[in-house]
Amino acid sequence: MMKNKDKLQALYVHIPFCSKICTYCDFYKMVAKPKNKIQYVDYLVKEIDLKKSLFNDISTVYIGGGTPSSLPHESLDKLLSTLWENLDFKKVTEFTIEANPNDINKEFIYLIKKHHINRVSLGVQSFNTQKLKFLGRNHTAEDAINAIKLLQNSGIKNINADIIYATPEDSFKVVKKDLKYLTKLKIPHISAYSLILEDKTVLHYRYDKKLFTMLDEDREFVIYKKLNRFLHNKGYHQYEISNYSKPNMESKHNLVYWNNNHYLGIGAGASYYIDNVRYTNIMNLEKYYRGIDEENLQLLEKKQLTFLEQMQEEMILGLRKVSGVSISHFKKKFNKDIYSVFPIIRDLINQQLLVNINDNIYIPKSKLYLSNTILVHFV
Repeated sequence: MMKNKDKLQALYVHIPFCSKICTYCDFYKMVAKPKNKIQYVDYLVKEIDLKKSLFNDISTVYIGGGTPSSLPHESLDKLLSTLWENLDFKKVTEFTIEANPNDINKEFIYLIKKHHINRVSLGVQSFNTQKLKFLGRNHTAEDAINAIKLLQNSGIKNINADIIYATPEDSFKVVKKDLKYLTKLKIPHISAYSLILEDKTVLHYRYDKKLFTMLDEDREFVIYKKLNRFLHNKGYHQYEISNYSKPNMESKHNLVYWNNNHYLGIGAGASYYIDNVRYTNIMNLEKYYRGIDEENLQLLEKKQLTFLEQMQEEMILGLRKVSGVSISHFKKKFNKDIYSVFPIIRDLINQQLLVNINDNIYIPKSKLYLSNTILVHFV
């Protein structure tokens, strides 16, 4: 099996099952029968055994999907028990599971608390009935509110809520209602994503059929600006393009990605980054199972990054953060001067698309919405 020279501090586990496929989602996922989910977890356990030597320094765990909360409770119990057999409980400071609001019940909460999961990421998306229908969500606003209150009353306060804005005909008036619900419920972390039309999704098919039009970019920007101002006034700080948190409630796990550190992945379709090699497990269950049985994991991708690519990713990922990229850290990590590697930085500073203050180079908040056009200069 693969070995690593660096400490791996983050573990991602992919669950590719959903009760219903959302119209906008392009992640590797499927609707499956309980027996197929049980079989999948059995193979996750086997993959964990193959990679257990890499678990020693894991401090954050993230179970994502798909919808991890759609697993049968017995299978989820088995997965979590196996993880803890291989993790050092003293080192794990953040353990997140993604869940749909209508999967949150007393049995689910008992199970995750039993296994010391201390953070839940809820796919709320909106409290607006029309928007939920457009997005293909099968929960109601009441379901989301009840789920949040159930979690909080059980002692799980570290909750992230995903919301989506810039759907057709969207307005800040609608988004503000969503934000008011979340802030009133004292949600400490909010991930706000503008709707993106991804290939091979139901929405893309409907768009091609001219069944709807995307929101005008100017209107989207107005929502983005007002959303930022509203959350700032409520005591949230934006620490990444789409992520807002109360003080000290940032996602430690996601910061591993944005800091361009190495991490481990488990499951079909899971990505991971070890010794400057990016891996993605095969997105086919039969091939995934066969590879595990043969102790030869089947990969969709295995890419050894060149030295230049490593530095490019440091910039592309780091500039997603509001704090940006540390010049001294870049020098220490790569033994290169950031300006000599990327002279374009000076031009971007002159255009006021980047700022260099003290040790950090970052995109000013007023220009974060232009991040894609800025980051393309580092490819």
